Amino acid sequence: NLLQQGTLLTRSDALEPLNRADIAVFDKTGTLTEGQPRLAGVVINADHPRAAGQDDSSVMAIAAALESHSAHPLAAAFRSAATGLRAEDVADHRHLGLEGQVEGHTWRIGSAVHAGFEVGSSADDGSVWLADEDGWLARFAVQDRIREGGGGLVAKLAARGVGVCIASGDAAPAVERIARELGVEDWRAGLSPEDKMALVESFQRAGHTVLMVGDGVNDGPVLASADVSMTVKGATELANSAADLILTEPSLAGVWKAMDLAAEARRTVRQNMTWAIGYNALALPLAVAGLLQPWMAALGMSASSLLVVANSARLAGRGQASKPVESDRVAAVTREARA
Repeated sequence: NLLQQGTLLTRSDALEPLNRADIAVFDKTGTLTEGQPRLAGVVINADHPRAAGQDDSSVMAIAAALESHSAHPLAAAFRSAATGLRAEDVADHRHLGLEGQVEGHTWRIGSAVHAGFEVGSSADDGSVWLADEDGWLARFAVQDRIREGGGGLVAKLAARGVGVCIASGDAAPAVERIARELGVEDWRAGLSPEDKMALVESFQRAGHTVLMVGDGVNDGPVLASADVSMTVKGATELANSAADLILTEPSLAGVWKAMDLAAEARRTVRQNMTWAIGYNALALPLAVAGLLQPWMAALGMSASSLLVVANSARLAGRGQASKPVESDRVAAVTREARA
């Protein structure tokens, strides 16, 4: 049933901590957003020594050559600008960006800090910067839309008593914009994978049960450290391998649907246990006292078992009207989770 609602369960005991989760920590890019950023504008620094003869197409071509070596979702915004230019000797500076040679000249692309601006500068607004030893040459404004189902995310989780926190490695202005659109008050920007793990562990030390939702390679460690974890559709294989649940549909609605089903499963288990204990507490004394014939006890036990099965079958009946899950898609997601 869970799979029919768009969620693949990779660990059988994950529903228990999912039901207890009272804080949900979300990555931003590719998780809360679609992970399909697009260029919204290009600004060229006319004071740069190499600005002469440069236009939007030429600086985008340099950027595309460098970003072709990146696995970050923002790199997708430059794919359409790719030309015959090639970047060589590319180095990945964690949390900052890339550095490499394009046509014999060394360029850096990434955050404002990577371009030479100070930490906390107003330039660190989530844009992508292209720079060299003489300073920044171009600034690329990049936008990414909120993932489907994100609109009611906070309200629906709050209705379940679950708080929401955004933990992102992106610049504060970009994270704040998404948090404001979603109505999330607790957000953290500029976090490294180690910082995200420390954040989750701080919640756990405070007595919270943490659900972590992510998508990228860098999210693997924090997904593994959370009490229960989930990845969105399109997540990397490494992230999927660390997750307890994998969304097979693009919508974030799968997050609260899975939590609802986990709560319903727990209620059903309690109902079945209550009935089984109650039945045996009543039937055993009667059988010992000789007031219950063997055939009556056998019939009662069979009826009790059928009642328990019927009650559990209600869970399987939820979501039957949903569209069938194609076997090849299920197999593909399963292979990713086990990779």
